[in-house]
Amino acid sequence: MGQNHHVSTDSRARRVAVGQDAEILVSMTQPVAVIRAAGEDDRVVAWPDLDVGDVAVGVTVYAAPDGAWVVYASSEDDEDDEGDLHRPVTAVHVRWVGTVAQAHADGSRYAVGATRHGLWLRERRDPDPDDRAAWSTDTELIVIAGGTRTTRTIDRRVLIVEDAGDAPRMVFSPDAPDVRAEHGGTSYHYRYATALLPTGPLPERLLPMSDAVPLSEEEFMDILHWRQPDEVVDTTPDVPWRRIHVPMERRDAAITALVDEFGDLAQYWRGPDGERQPLTPGLSEPRIDIVGEWPDTRVEVTFRHPLLPGGLLRRALRVFDDAGRITPHPYASIHLMEDLDTHAPLPPASPGEVRAF
Repeated sequence: MGQNHHVSTDSRARRVAVGQDAEILVSMTQPVAVIRAAGEDDRVVAWPDLDVGDVAVGVTVYAAPDGAWVVYASSEDDEDDEGDLHRPVTAVHVRWVGTVAQAHADGSRYAVGATRHGLWLRERRDPDPDDRAAWSTDTELIVIAGGTRTTRTIDRRVLIVEDAGDAPRMVFSPDAPDVRAEHGGTSYHYRYATALLPTGPLPERLLPMSDAVPLSEEEFMDILHWRQPDEVVDTTPDVPWRRIHVPMERRDAAITALVDEFGDLAQYWRGPDGERQPLTPGLSEPRIDIVGEWPDTRVEVTFRHPLLPGGLLRRALRVFDDAGRITPHPYASIHLMEDLDTHAPLPPASPGEVRAF
Protein backbone atom coordinates (compact mmCIF):
# COMPACT_ATOMS: atom_id res chain seq x y z
CA MET A 1 0.00 0.00 0.00
CA GLY A 2 1.30 3.50 -0.69
CA GLN A 3 0.76 6.90 -2.24
CA ASN A 4 0.47 7.20 -6.00
CA HIS A 5 -0.70 9.59 -8.69
CA HIS A 6 -2.87 8.41 -11.59
CA VAL A 7 -1.36 5.80 -13.89
CA SER A 8 -3.65 4.86 -16.77
CA THR A 9 -3.95 1.42 -18.29
CA ASP A 10 -6.14 0.22 -21.14
CA SER A 11 -8.47 -2.01 -19.13
CA ARG A 12 -11.60 -1.96 -17.03
CA ALA A 13 -12.34 -1.00 -13.45
CA ARG A 14 -15.36 -0.82 -11.17
CA ARG A 15 -16.12 2.33 -9.23
CA VAL A 16 -17.53 1.99 -5.71
CA ALA A 17 -18.74 5.20 -4.05
CA VAL A 18 -18.04 5.42 -0.32
CA GLY A 19 -19.91 8.18 1.47
CA GLN A 20 -20.23 11.57 -0.17
CA ASP A 21 -16.64 12.31 -1.19
CA ALA A 22 -14.69 9.06 -1.57
CA GLU A 23 -14.51 6.25 -4.09
CA ILE A 24 -12.63 3.03 -4.70
CA LEU A 25 -11.57 2.02 -8.22
CA VAL A 26 -11.05 -1.73 -8.46
CA SER A 27 -9.21 -3.14 -11.47
CA MET A 28 -11.04 -6.03 -13.14
CA THR A 29 -7.84 -7.40 -14.67
CA GLN A 30 -5.15 -6.90 -12.04
CA PRO A 31 -4.97 -7.25 -8.23
CA VAL A 32 -5.04 -3.57 -7.38
CA ALA A 33 -7.38 -0.81 -6.27
CA VAL A 34 -7.09 2.95 -5.86
CA ILE A 35 -8.80 4.76 -2.98
CA ARG A 36 -9.67 8.37 -3.77
CA ALA A 37 -10.97 10.96 -1.34
CA ALA A 38 -11.50 14.67 -1.77
CA GLY A 39 -8.45 16.67 -0.77
CA GLU A 40 -6.20 13.63 -0.33
CA ASP A 41 -3.58 11.85 -2.42
CA ASP A 42 -4.61 8.56 -3.99
CA ARG A 43 -3.92 5.49 -1.91
CA VAL A 44 -2.99 2.30 -3.76
CA VAL A 45 -3.61 -1.16 -2.33
CA ALA A 46 -2.66 -4.41 -4.06
CA TRP A 47 -2.76 -8.18 -3.50
CA PRO A 48 -0.59 -9.76 -6.26
CA ASP A 49 0.18 -12.88 -4.21
CA LEU A 50 -3.46 -13.74 -3.47
CA ASP A 51 -4.03 -17.47 -4.02
CA VAL A 52 -7.10 -17.94 -6.22
CA GLY A 53 -6.16 -21.45 -7.37
CA ASP A 54 -4.60 -22.65 -10.61
CA VAL A 55 -7.64 -21.95 -12.81
CA ALA A 56 -8.40 -18.43 -14.06
CA VAL A 57 -11.41 -16.94 -12.31
CA GLY A 58 -14.02 -14.30 -12.88
CA VAL A 59 -14.12 -11.10 -10.85
CA THR A 60 -17.19 -9.56 -9.20
CA VAL A 61 -17.16 -6.34 -7.18
CA TYR A 62 -19.74 -5.71 -4.46
CA ALA A 63 -20.24 -2.32 -2.84
CA ALA A 64 -20.50 -2.07 0.93
CA PRO A 65 -20.86 0.97 3.22
CA ASP A 66 -17.22 0.74 4.33
CA GLY A 67 -15.61 -0.12 0.98
CA ALA A 68 -15.64 -2.84 -1.66
CA TRP A 69 -15.55 -6.63 -1.72
CA VAL A 70 -13.67 -8.12 -4.67
CA VAL A 71 -14.67 -11.75 -5.23
CA TYR A 72 -12.69 -14.20 -7.38
CA ALA A 73 -14.56 -17.37 -8.32
CA SER A 74 -15.15 -19.66 -11.27
CA SER A 75 -18.39 -19.33 -13.18
CA GLU A 76 -20.80 -22.23 -13.46
CA ASP A 77 -19.96 -22.55 -17.16
CA ASP A 78 -16.34 -23.23 -16.21
CA GLU A 79 -17.17 -26.08 -13.87
CA ASP A 80 -17.28 -29.76 -14.60
CA ASP A 81 -20.26 -31.99 -13.92
CA GLU A 82 -19.14 -32.53 -10.34
CA GLY A 83 -19.13 -28.80 -9.63
CA ASP A 84 -15.33 -28.70 -9.44
CA LEU A 85 -15.53 -28.03 -5.71
CA HIS A 86 -11.76 -27.86 -5.33
CA ARG A 87 -11.80 -24.42 -6.91
CA PRO A 88 -11.93 -21.90 -4.07
CA VAL A 89 -13.92 -18.73 -3.68
CA THR A 90 -11.47 -16.00 -2.69
CA ALA A 91 -12.33 -12.45 -1.71
CA VAL A 92 -10.55 -9.23 -0.83
CA HIS A 93 -12.17 -6.59 1.36
CA VAL A 94 -10.85 -3.14 0.45
CA ARG A 95 -11.90 -0.59 3.06
CA TRP A 96 -11.88 3.12 2.33
CA VAL A 97 -9.43 3.65 5.22
CA GLY A 98 -6.82 1.75 3.19
CA THR A 99 -6.83 -1.69 4.78
CA VAL A 100 -7.12 -4.96 2.86
CA ALA A 101 -8.32 -8.28 4.26
CA GLN A 102 -8.60 -11.66 2.56
CA ALA A 103 -11.35 -14.26 2.88
CA HIS A 104 -11.65 -17.79 1.55
CA ALA A 105 -14.39 -20.39 1.11
CA ASP A 106 -14.60 -23.68 -0.75
CA GLY A 107 -16.21 -23.91 -4.16
CA SER A 108 -19.49 -25.23 -2.80
CA ARG A 109 -20.28 -21.64 -1.82
CA TYR A 110 -21.38 -18.73 -3.96
CA ALA A 111 -21.20 -15.02 -3.08
CA VAL A 112 -24.57 -13.24 -3.27
CA GLY A 113 -23.48 -9.76 -2.21
CA ALA A 114 -22.27 -7.61 0.64
CA THR A 115 -23.85 -5.44 3.32
CA ARG A 116 -22.64 -3.64 6.44
CA HIS A 117 -22.62 -7.10 8.03
CA GLY A 118 -19.98 -8.41 5.61
CA LEU A 119 -19.76 -10.65 2.54
CA TRP A 120 -22.58 -13.19 2.20
CA LEU A 121 -22.18 -16.66 0.70
CA ARG A 122 -24.83 -19.31 0.12
CA GLU A 123 -24.84 -22.86 -1.13
CA ARG A 124 -24.02 -22.86 -4.83
CA ARG A 125 -26.65 -25.33 -5.97
CA ASP A 126 -30.38 -24.71 -5.98
CA PRO A 127 -32.78 -27.57 -5.22
CA ASP A 128 -34.44 -29.53 -7.98
CA PRO A 129 -37.23 -27.27 -9.31
CA ASP A 130 -39.68 -30.17 -8.97
CA ASP A 131 -38.86 -30.68 -5.27
CA ARG A 132 -41.13 -28.00 -3.85
CA ALA A 133 -40.45 -28.82 -0.19
CA ALA A 134 -36.70 -28.35 -0.64
CA TRP A 135 -37.16 -24.67 -1.52
CA SER A 136 -38.36 -23.92 2.03
CA THR A 137 -35.97 -26.11 4.02
CA ASP A 138 -33.22 -24.65 6.17
CA THR A 139 -29.83 -23.89 4.66
CA GLU A 140 -26.76 -22.14 6.03
CA LEU A 141 -25.49 -18.75 5.00
CA ILE A 142 -21.92 -17.70 5.70
CA VAL A 143 -21.23 -14.06 6.53
CA ILE A 144 -17.57 -12.98 6.52
CA ALA A 145 -16.44 -9.76 8.18
CA GLY A 146 -13.38 -8.55 10.05
CA GLY A 147 -11.47 -11.76 9.47
CA THR A 148 -14.15 -13.93 11.04
CA ARG A 149 -17.02 -15.93 9.62
CA THR A 150 -20.39 -16.62 11.14
CA THR A 151 -23.25 -18.80 9.97
CA ARG A 152 -26.91 -17.96 9.82
CA THR A 153 -29.84 -20.25 9.10
CA ILE A 154 -32.49 -19.34 6.56
CA ASP A 155 -35.48 -21.22 5.17
CA ARG A 156 -35.41 -19.67 1.71
CA ARG A 157 -32.94 -19.47 -1.20
CA VAL A 158 -31.13 -16.13 -1.18
CA LEU A 159 -30.42 -14.51 -4.55
CA ILE A 160 -29.04 -11.08 -3.64
CA VAL A 161 -28.06 -9.06 -0.58
CA GLU A 162 -27.13 -5.39 -0.74
CA ASP A 163 -27.16 -2.14 1.19
CA ALA A 164 -29.82 -0.14 -0.64
CA GLY A 165 -30.36 3.35 0.68
CA ASP A 166 -30.56 3.50 4.47
CA ALA A 167 -31.08 -0.20 5.11
CA PRO A 168 -29.70 -3.51 3.87
CA ARG A 169 -32.04 -5.87 2.10
CA MET A 170 -32.29 -9.38 0.76
CA VAL A 171 -33.83 -10.67 -2.47
CA PHE A 172 -34.87 -14.31 -2.36
CA SER A 173 -37.06 -17.04 -3.85
CA PRO A 174 -40.26 -17.19 -1.79
CA ASP A 175 -41.13 -20.65 -3.07
CA ALA A 176 -40.32 -23.26 -5.67
CA PRO A 177 -40.78 -22.17 -9.29
CA ASP A 178 -44.18 -22.59 -10.87
CA VAL A 179 -44.34 -25.51 -13.27
CA ARG A 180 -46.25 -24.94 -16.49
CA ALA A 181 -46.94 -27.06 -19.53
CA GLU A 182 -46.01 -25.02 -22.58
CA HIS A 183 -45.35 -25.81 -26.22
CA GLY A 184 -45.52 -29.54 -25.63
CA GLY A 185 -43.02 -29.42 -22.74
CA THR A 186 -42.50 -28.15 -19.22
CA SER A 187 -41.26 -24.70 -18.25
CA TYR A 188 -40.38 -23.20 -14.88
CA HIS A 189 -41.34 -19.68 -13.84
CA TYR A 190 -39.47 -18.27 -10.88
CA ARG A 191 -40.87 -15.83 -8.36
CA TYR A 192 -39.01 -13.20 -6.37
CA ALA A 193 -39.45 -11.27 -3.13
CA THR A 194 -37.48 -8.82 -1.02
CA ALA A 195 -37.19 -8.17 2.72
CA LEU A 196 -35.24 -5.68 4.81
CA LEU A 197 -32.36 -6.89 6.94
CA PRO A 198 -31.53 -5.57 10.42
CA THR A 199 -29.27 -2.54 10.51
CA GLY A 200 -27.65 -4.01 13.62
CA PRO A 201 -26.48 -7.57 14.42
CA LEU A 202 -28.10 -10.39 12.47
CA PRO A 203 -30.26 -12.95 14.27
CA GLU A 204 -29.15 -16.57 14.26
CA ARG A 205 -32.15 -17.50 12.11
CA LEU A 206 -33.48 -15.38 9.27
CA LEU A 207 -37.18 -15.57 8.38
CA PRO A 208 -37.61 -13.30 5.36
CA MET A 209 -41.17 -14.40 4.62
CA SER A 210 -42.39 -12.60 7.75
CA ASP A 211 -42.17 -9.22 5.97
CA ALA A 212 -41.66 -10.20 2.34
CA VAL A 213 -42.62 -7.86 -0.48
CA PRO A 214 -43.20 -9.56 -3.87
CA LEU A 215 -41.08 -8.47 -6.82
CA SER A 216 -42.03 -8.73 -10.46
CA GLU A 217 -39.52 -10.23 -12.85
CA GLU A 218 -38.94 -6.76 -14.30
CA GLU A 219 -38.17 -5.36 -10.83
CA PHE A 220 -35.81 -8.25 -10.15
CA MET A 221 -33.95 -7.67 -13.41
CA ASP A 222 -33.64 -3.97 -12.56
CA ILE A 223 -31.99 -4.87 -9.26
CA LEU A 224 -29.58 -7.20 -11.06
CA HIS A 225 -28.72 -4.45 -13.51
CA TRP A 226 -28.20 -1.60 -11.06
CA ARG A 227 -26.46 -3.48 -8.23
CA GLN A 228 -23.15 -3.79 -10.11
CA PRO A 229 -20.83 -0.81 -9.51
CA ASP A 230 -20.26 1.44 -12.52
CA GLU A 231 -17.68 0.31 -15.06
CA VAL A 232 -15.11 3.02 -15.75
CA VAL A 233 -11.81 3.45 -17.55
CA ASP A 234 -9.11 1.86 -15.42
CA THR A 235 -6.68 4.40 -13.97
CA THR A 236 -5.12 2.03 -11.46
CA PRO A 237 -1.36 1.36 -11.53
CA ASP A 238 0.04 -1.62 -13.39
CA VAL A 239 0.32 -4.38 -10.77
CA PRO A 240 0.54 -7.84 -12.40
CA TRP A 241 -0.40 -11.04 -10.64
CA ARG A 242 2.50 -13.01 -9.25
CA ARG A 243 3.34 -16.05 -11.40
CA ILE A 244 2.08 -19.31 -9.88
CA HIS A 245 3.43 -22.84 -10.18
CA VAL A 246 1.46 -25.25 -12.36
CA PRO A 247 2.84 -28.81 -12.65
CA MET A 248 3.81 -29.90 -16.15
CA GLU A 249 1.19 -32.65 -16.24
CA ARG A 250 -1.51 -30.11 -15.37
CA ARG A 251 -0.32 -27.81 -18.16
CA ASP A 252 -0.33 -30.66 -20.68
CA ALA A 253 -3.82 -31.70 -19.62
CA ALA A 254 -5.11 -28.15 -20.10
CA ILE A 255 -3.66 -27.96 -23.61
CA THR A 256 -5.10 -31.36 -24.53
CA ALA A 257 -8.52 -30.39 -23.19
CA LEU A 258 -8.66 -27.28 -25.37
CA VAL A 259 -7.46 -29.16 -28.46
CA ASP A 260 -10.10 -31.84 -27.81
CA GLU A 261 -12.74 -29.13 -27.51
CA PHE A 262 -12.45 -28.61 -31.26
CA GLY A 263 -11.95 -32.21 -32.33
CA ASP A 264 -12.09 -32.74 -36.09
CA LEU A 265 -13.95 -29.68 -37.31
CA ALA A 266 -14.37 -31.14 -40.80
CA GLN A 267 -16.25 -34.16 -39.39
CA TYR A 268 -17.76 -32.69 -36.25
CA TRP A 269 -21.40 -33.81 -36.43
CA ARG A 270 -23.07 -37.04 -37.45
CA GLY A 271 -25.96 -36.30 -39.80
CA PRO A 272 -29.34 -38.09 -39.93
CA ASP A 273 -27.94 -40.36 -42.63
CA GLY A 274 -25.00 -41.34 -40.45
CA GLU A 275 -22.49 -39.38 -42.52
CA ARG A 276 -20.05 -37.05 -40.79
CA GLN A 277 -20.52 -33.31 -41.35
CA PRO A 278 -18.36 -30.25 -40.63
CA LEU A 279 -18.93 -27.98 -37.66
CA THR A 280 -20.72 -25.57 -39.98
CA PRO A 281 -21.46 -25.81 -43.72
CA GLY A 282 -18.49 -25.00 -45.91
CA LEU A 283 -15.78 -25.37 -43.26
CA SER A 284 -12.84 -27.36 -44.62
CA GLU A 285 -9.12 -28.03 -44.23
CA PRO A 286 -9.00 -27.46 -40.46
CA ARG A 287 -5.63 -27.47 -38.71
CA ILE A 288 -4.84 -27.15 -35.01
CA ASP A 289 -1.47 -25.83 -33.85
CA ILE A 290 -0.06 -25.40 -30.35
CA VAL A 291 2.04 -22.24 -30.27
CA GLY A 292 4.24 -20.71 -27.57
CA GLU A 293 5.56 -21.72 -24.16
CA TRP A 294 3.74 -21.57 -20.83
CA PRO A 295 2.17 -19.25 -19.85
CA ASP A 296 1.91 -17.76 -23.36
CA THR A 297 0.74 -21.03 -24.92
CA ARG A 298 -2.15 -20.71 -27.31
CA VAL A 299 -4.16 -23.10 -29.44
CA GLU A 300 -4.65 -21.88 -33.01
CA VAL A 301 -7.44 -23.29 -35.15
CA THR A 302 -7.01 -22.49 -38.87
CA PHE A 303 -9.51 -23.42 -41.59
CA ARG A 304 -11.20 -22.43 -44.82
CA HIS A 305 -14.74 -21.10 -44.83
CA PRO A 306 -17.03 -19.36 -47.37
CA LEU A 307 -16.93 -16.21 -45.22
CA LEU A 308 -13.42 -15.52 -46.53
CA PRO A 309 -13.08 -16.53 -50.19
CA GLY A 310 -9.52 -17.43 -51.11
CA GLY A 311 -8.10 -17.16 -47.60
CA LEU A 312 -7.93 -18.86 -44.23
CA LEU A 313 -9.59 -17.96 -40.95
CA ARG A 314 -7.86 -18.49 -37.62
CA ARG A 315 -9.12 -18.52 -34.06
CA ALA A 316 -6.44 -18.33 -31.38
CA LEU A 317 -7.19 -19.03 -27.71
CA ARG A 318 -4.77 -18.69 -24.83
CA VAL A 319 -4.57 -21.74 -22.60
CA PHE A 320 -3.22 -19.82 -19.58
CA ASP A 321 -3.45 -16.30 -18.25
CA ASP A 322 -0.45 -14.08 -17.52
CA ALA A 323 -0.07 -15.55 -14.03
CA GLY A 324 0.06 -19.08 -15.48
CA ARG A 325 -3.44 -20.12 -14.41
CA ILE A 326 -5.48 -22.35 -16.71
CA THR A 327 -8.06 -20.39 -18.71
CA PRO A 328 -11.21 -22.46 -19.37
CA HIS A 329 -12.89 -22.15 -22.76
CA PRO A 330 -16.14 -24.11 -22.38
CA TYR A 331 -18.05 -24.73 -25.61
CA ALA A 332 -15.27 -23.10 -27.65
CA SER A 333 -16.24 -24.99 -30.81
CA ILE A 334 -19.92 -24.08 -30.43
CA HIS A 335 -19.01 -20.41 -29.99
CA LEU A 336 -16.93 -20.64 -33.16
CA MET A 337 -19.85 -22.20 -35.03
CA GLU A 338 -22.23 -19.47 -33.87
CA ASP A 339 -19.79 -16.75 -34.88
CA LEU A 340 -19.34 -18.27 -38.33
CA ASP A 341 -23.07 -18.71 -38.85
CA THR A 342 -23.95 -15.13 -37.90
CA HIS A 343 -21.00 -13.12 -39.24
CA ALA A 344 -21.36 -10.96 -42.33
CA PRO A 345 -19.25 -12.02 -45.36
CA LEU A 346 -15.69 -10.72 -45.33
CA PRO A 347 -13.86 -9.01 -48.20
CA PRO A 348 -12.01 -11.56 -50.38
CA ALA A 349 -8.49 -12.46 -49.29
CA SER A 350 -5.34 -12.90 -51.26
CA PRO A 351 -4.30 -16.54 -51.79
CA GLY A 352 -2.99 -18.03 -48.56
CA GLU A 353 -3.87 -14.96 -46.47
CA VAL A 354 -4.74 -15.79 -42.85
CA ARG A 355 -7.13 -13.57 -40.93
CA ALA A 356 -7.83 -13.69 -37.22
CA PHE A 357 -11.44 -14.48 -36.46
